[in-house]
Amino acid sequence: MSNEELVQLYQNGDKKALDKLIQANTGIIHKIANKYNGINRELEFDDLFQSGVLGLIKAVEKYNCNHEKKAKFIIYAIFLIDRYIYWCVNGRGSKETENNKFYNSCTSLNAPIGEDEAEEVINFIEGIDYGFENIEEKIFLKNLRKELEEVMQSCNTLEQREILKSKYGWNAKPMMLNDIAELFNSTVSKVRNTEILALRKLRNSSWAMQNVKEFVELGYIDKFSLDIFRSWGIDI
Repeated sequence: MSNEELVQLYQNGDKKALDKLIQANTGIIHKIANKYNGINRELEFDDLFQSGVLGLIKAVEKYNCNHEKKAKFIIYAIFLIDRYIYWCVNGRGSKETENNKFYNSCTSLNAPIGEDEAEEVINFIEGIDYGFENIEEKIFLKNLRKELEEVMQSCNTLEQREILKSKYGWNAKPMMLNDIAELFNSTVSKVRNTEILALRKLRNSSWAMQNVKEFVELGYIDKFSLDIFRSWGIDI
């Protein structure tokens, strides 16, 4: 039975269908949780996994089986699983966090650590360079990430966005193409083609045409944006 059929059963009142959905997608939750494992040392892997389960449950509840242009359930589920695990690792800025049983064990990526508390957790995440030298650069990078996410929202499909975020490490460790293909129940060639198409759409956006030169000249680029720009053939 497909994910979509199980979701339909659950939404029609068959509560046992939820257990089957969780069991069928355990591997996917595991892979996404593993991507974040080690970022927050106060969290066990099981904490991340259980947050992913909550994300899957939310996806089951919110997925619209009757939507004319709906994405595959697994694409929508990956989006919410990733979001819930990210929230577990980094916390949320709303009252909803007070009801998250994992939240109290989550420290901010910007929490001070070390004997003199001069370093932040985020500076020790493998593969991410956030050595901010001044507040101006920090604000610029925050705005850059916000703008890039907005242009991805407008130019790319949900599947394309999630593949890019997985490949280039949007909030966590980057994933290899073969791992992404397994996550999305696809093939490496299809994932690669989706990535190329997504990058082309971003490169041809009015936002990229207007702003990339400025970003390169200023030199304020975080790793995710840097990898995206380099994939466009821009030497930074």
